[in-house]
Amino acid sequence: MKNRFSFSRPAAKAKPAVSFCFLVLLLGLAFSYAMFQGGFVSWFLFFSFLPFGFYSFLLLLFPMDQFTVSRSLDRNEINSGDALQIRVTVTRKFAFPLFFLVVEDLVPNSLNKRGSKQVLFPGFRRTMQYTYRIEKMPRGEHIFEAIRLKTGDALGLTEKERWYDCRQIILVYPEYEEIVYRPLESRFEQGGTASALQFQKDTSLVAGVREYQPGDRFAWIDWKATARTNDMKSKEFEIRQTNDIMIVLDRTPSAHFELMVKFAASAVRAILRHGGQTGFFSSGEERSYYPIRGGEHQQQELFHHLAKVKSDSEVPLEDILEGEAVFHHQPASLIVVTSRLTQPFIQSAGLYLRKKGNLIVYLVKQAGEPSSAEELAIKAAASQRGMVVKTLYEPDFRIAFSEVKRA
Repeated sequence: MKNRFSFSRPAAKAKPAVSFCFLVLLLGLAFSYAMFQGGFVSWFLFFSFLPFGFYSFLLLLFPMDQFTVSRSLDRNEINSGDALQIRVTVTRKFAFPLFFLVVEDLVPNSLNKRGSKQVLFPGFRRTMQYTYRIEKMPRGEHIFEAIRLKTGDALGLTEKERWYDCRQIILVYPEYEEIVYRPLESRFEQGGTASALQFQKDTSLVAGVREYQPGDRFAWIDWKATARTNDMKSKEFEIRQTNDIMIVLDRTPSAHFELMVKFAASAVRAILRHGGQTGFFSSGEERSYYPIRGGEHQQQELFHHLAKVKSDSEVPLEDILEGEAVFHHQPASLIVVTSRLTQPFIQSAGLYLRKKGNLIVYLVKQAGEPSSAEELAIKAAASQRGMVVKTLYEPDFRIAFSEVKRA
């Protein structure tokens, strides 16, 4: 593949030609001065400058494309907050003497660039390398595009540089905490809320018969029992409870978005590690929906999404909750992770709660941040509707599930 960064700047193309003209001019002036002035001093200056000028001419002929550069990382998978050590290696085909070589790794603006640019003194060495360290890597997808090499002569008369394409993508997964996991239905069965989790009727298993009730499906009627008793009878099916959970992440711009991602990652990991099944939904510039599944592969997919997700939604959360059909066609508990409470959202959540009966809202806040009077009023109104709204501070992530019953 052609090098995208080779002489990518117009100034880099013009430098060799400008340096050549400048050297010819200086040598001509020095020689003219020696010829017309004469004497020891003038000729001494000319012959003293001659080695530097000759080296500068050789440097102009030195091919910068003979270098090979590479970047290596000390680990492939990184979690937010971890340190990353990077090694840059530069090799060349033949040992032309160089006074210095500036090597700059083009670090993304989202990262700390300290140490990424260093000056090496290669001399006749063919292989050079240096390492630098980035502390506390932030969550996200970080793209290292290229490495820049720059060299010149001792007097600064000639400079040459080249950009080497060395694209590398580093994905930093979100930070998470170990959560004490308890299935949510046990919290509801103990009376933590007026709503119950979604129940499913398994129509393949008939437990008995009962009196017909308005709204029973035609297929549920037990005709044998009806004929025997002369009363309409319906089949009674076994009731099966689901532990599936759908997590919804609010992606509207928020100062607490990183905390929300951290809790979402912690919840996903806790549910899947304890044999549960979970799905995930978030909507911003791109809509992301992951069906409810379990296992290690599901965790990898969700963590990959959480590593790149951004708070870029312009649609209010209540509109998403009302407009997305995926929330209304599956028997799963709904966990909403947000950092703000609004009256329109509570109204939309209340409608969902009456239809499905299984919604929990986690209001994520910084440690020590008080709740506003408006939030307390909205939370009280939500409680009257039978909703569970849990204000969650970062130190309390570990007991988020076990504390739902006291929300």
